This record gives sequence, C-alpha cells and structure tokens, in this order.
Amino acid sequence: MNVRRDPDAVLAAWLEEGPSALPESTRRAIAVTTRTTMQRRHPLWMPRGRPLMNTYARWAVAAIAVVLAIGGAAYVLAPGGGQIGGPPNATPSPSPSAVASATSPASPIPLPKAEFVYPGTYVPAFDPGLTFTVDHEVEHNCAPNFRCRGSIDVDLPGWMGLEFGQPRIEVNIIRVDKLNDPAKPGSLMDPPADLAAWVAGTPGVTVSSQKAVKVGGLAATQLDVRTGNKDVAFGPIPGVTDIGFGLGANWTARLFVVPVDGRQVVIILHAEDGSLTELQPLVDSIVWN
Repeated sequence: MNVRRDPDAVLAAWLEEGPSALPESTRRAIAVTTRTTMQRRHPLWMPRGRPLMNTYARWAVAAIAVVLAIGGAAYVLAPGGGQIGGPPNATPSPSPSAVASATSPASPIPLPKAEFVYPGTYVPAFDPGLTFTVDHEVEHNCAPNFRCRGSIDVDLPGWMGLEFGQPRIEVNIIRVDKLNDPAKPGSLMDPPADLAAWVAGTPGVTVSSQKAVKVGGLAATQLDVRTGNKDVAFGPIPGVTDIGFGLGANWTARLFVVPVDGRQVVIILHAEDGSLTELQPLVDSIVWN
C-alpha cells in the first residue's frame, strides 16, 4: 500500500537528517521559508474544480524552495557583507523596470514578462492599449529592508492583473466582449451599452455607491460593491478558458466601467484588508493609447 506523505513533513525530516550538517540558524531559516512561501493565487472567481498541482509538480516546487532558501540563508549568514567563496563578481545589470524607475519614470516600457513589477510606467499587452504607473502600491505591507515590488498575475490582450503585498491588494483590467445571458442559461450575449447598470442589477451584487468619474480622460462609472456568500459570474474573459469574469464570494470591491473605442472595459480593485484607496493612484495614472 502506498502511503502519501505531506511534502512539508518530508522536507522537515530531510532538514533534520539531511546529507550534510547545517548551522542551526541556517536550518531554521530554510524550514521557515519552505512553510511560509506562498504560491501566487488567481483571482477568487476561479472555478472550484480547477485541478490541483500534481504530486511531481509539488515536489519540484518544494525542491526549488529548498535550493533558494539555502542560497538566501548562506548569503545572509556569510561574513563580509555576503561574499561567498572569494571576491565579489561584477555587479549585475539592473532590470529594465529598475532602469525605467531610476532614470526616466515617465517613459513607458513594456510590462515585464517576469513575475515582478517595480515602480515605473508600463505598457501591458491589453487591448485597447493603455499605459499605467506603479508607484507606492508596492509599499503595501512591504517588509523593512526589502526591495518592494508587486506581482504580475497575468498580462493578456483581454486581461491584465497585478497584486501587491500580503494581505494582498489587487487590480484586474478586463475587456468585456460577452456576458452570460440571464434569459438563456448557458448562452452568451453582447454587453449592453449601460454595462454598469447591468452589473449593478446582477443578483448577488449590492451597490453601496455609484458615481460618474473619468478614467484616462474617458467618461466612466464607479461602482462600490459587495457580494454575498456565493461567487458572482458575469461572463467569460476574452482568450481565457479556465477562469471567468466575476466577483468572489463575500467581496468588497470597486469597479470602474469604461467604454473605450466602442468596447467595454472593467477595472476591478479588491483588497483583502479593505484598503482599496491604495490602488486609486494606479487607476488615476491610466492613459488610453
């Protein structure tokens, strides 16, 4: 009979009895890292039936976490400012986003393909085209002496998503090409001209505030909403098959509904700790191309 073992427990045992002796402080740092490093989560409207990571993938992630933790612990514990095994190598070149932030913060650059985003002005793959600026959002619950940054969840023509900190604050920008047809379950419909009113009238959505605003110089509608105990699904995301456009259960969110060149765009701000205002500067920085 095969016995399934918790990878955390296996790693803990390996760290206790592993192939080489480590200083207690290093072993403790690795153990803490492997148990506290969180995987990036998709937005909360992800279908519940999405397959979980398979066993081999979990072991691969665990092994990578151990390797990274050993390297990080060795760097922290090494004498002489972190030098290991001889003189320091040449200073690595800064990332494009770091260069943009340090030299010309107003000059847009393509949103990096890597996981992280730093202060700067960016051009995502989103269609219709836009630019936006990341600034103090990266400081949300940022640890002292850490290079604050955000995470890029997705960058597609129909959907862009960023998140910052833990508890996380997040912004998702979605192009709405189709909606679920309430009159014909299982069918889709074109979005109405007044998409904001349609969203506000969806069962499960309660609007606490609604007002006319501008986003990137275009007329928009801002909706402050909350949901009940069930996820609320509005429709598909263009080019995405496993996650839909909607709101998670028990959410408080701020939505901006913006018609752009005849297409409907919805910007969703969500904060697990309720601090939606921290994301408002990012929305205010949007410029439509």
